[in-house]
Amino acid sequence: MSHPNYQKQASSPTDDARPIIINVDDLGLSTAVNDSVLHLAELGRIGASSYMVGGTITDNDISHLKNFKVDIGLHLDLTGIFPSLLRGSLKSIIVASYLRRFNHMQVTDIIKQQLNGFEDRFGQAPVFIDGHQHIHQFPIIRHCLIKELTNRYSNEISKGALSARVTTPLINDVKSWIIYALGGYAWRHSCEHNHIKTNNKFGGVYGFDVDSQQLASLWEQWLQSAPRNAELSSGPLTPKAKLPITPVNVSPTLIMCHPAVPENGHNGWEDEIKAAREIEYKWLISDEFGYLLHKYNVRLLRWSDMTSAY
Repeated sequence: MSHPNYQKQASSPTDDARPIIINVDDLGLSTAVNDSVLHLAELGRIGASSYMVGGTITDNDISHLKNFKVDIGLHLDLTGIFPSLLRGSLKSIIVASYLRRFNHMQVTDIIKQQLNGFEDRFGQAPVFIDGHQHIHQFPIIRHCLIKELTNRYSNEISKGALSARVTTPLINDVKSWIIYALGGYAWRHSCEHNHIKTNNKFGGVYGFDVDSQQLASLWEQWLQSAPRNAELSSGPLTPKAKLPITPVNVSPTLIMCHPAVPENGHNGWEDEIKAAREIEYKWLISDEFGYLLHKYNVRLLRWSDMTSAY
């Protein structure tokens, strides 16, 4: 199942494409979020989604995600739905991190619990790591996380099969630079030092306070700003087939998104950015979005597309 613009894109690939991973955050948060991931995966518009261990997902959904070859990662969570003694507001987690109030053993224990929970639910290690509200890059948390990842997944790291999100800004906006300032450089350096693959630039940052036209403008800005790669041809993701092997030196832009299927009377749930999630979903399934992917010569990727070429 695909839109006409995707068929057009697939029929006329060109070189010098923009390698981009589109990731849906918050898998497991609600049925509405999970359903959006499945539909976008079916359309070939996303390559990855990060799962919140405190959430829920059905065996049937997991099976469909595997069939669509969606990379699933861990969305490390201290500010959302995972129950722990350290759970708190984003502000409280930032303060505790920077004032070094966190106990390393407690943080490590929570990281282990979430990695164990992920492995139990999906039957495998996460393909990549990121964090709810970017807490994975904060002081103490990042130190404990990188230590646990290198101890637990040394084999995956050596094969290039474990990746991590970094937040180097794609565009020059205030919120993106604030996120990056909160440990982004140190986290990126730590990943590089420990040979963990990362994305290059990071987009998708905004205030969750725009209408559909404003969101379309933001996506055009993000796609247009993504760096090109001369060795790479454009093309969509397809559920049943992989694109040609990605060159080793491709470092993709990662654009996060937070869609959810609109309320239909059967998936009642509450979330502070629910309205924005529903606007995002409608945009991401639209023909207009498909046209932009073609216009800006986008090569949609998964993390795993690069593993075999690593």
